[in-house]
Amino acid sequence: MIAFDADVLTDILGGDAALAAKTADTPAIEQAVPIVVDEEILRGRLHASRQAESKKLKLSVSRAYELFAETFNVFRLVKTLPYSGAADALYSEWRSQRIRGGTHESRQFVLSIQQS
Repeated sequence: MIAFDADVLTDILGGDAALAAKTADTPAIEQAVPIVVDEEILRGRLHASRQAESKKLKLSVSRAYELFAETFNVFRLVKTLPYSGAADALYSEWRSQRIRGGTHESRQFVLSIQQS
């Protein structure tokens, strides 16, 4: 199983043909997205929609919502890795040991190794 991190999934959603082709080599049943990645990407899409509405972004409101819909549809096709109590315990253990890494990146990694 492969679990996409936010950067890779964002590149695929953005049209990176090389990554999309590489991903196509892995059966859909073997692809997953940690729930924290879903959250991170959806937050970005919602932020882009708000920025487009206030004209702070060179993106039309309709295009911002198209991107949101496309992202939402992709998430429906790929298995979501839940954030469990065991994942939270492992994440907390790493934090107490001062293992470096961003909050979302560490949680993504926890979910990925738990599914291996």
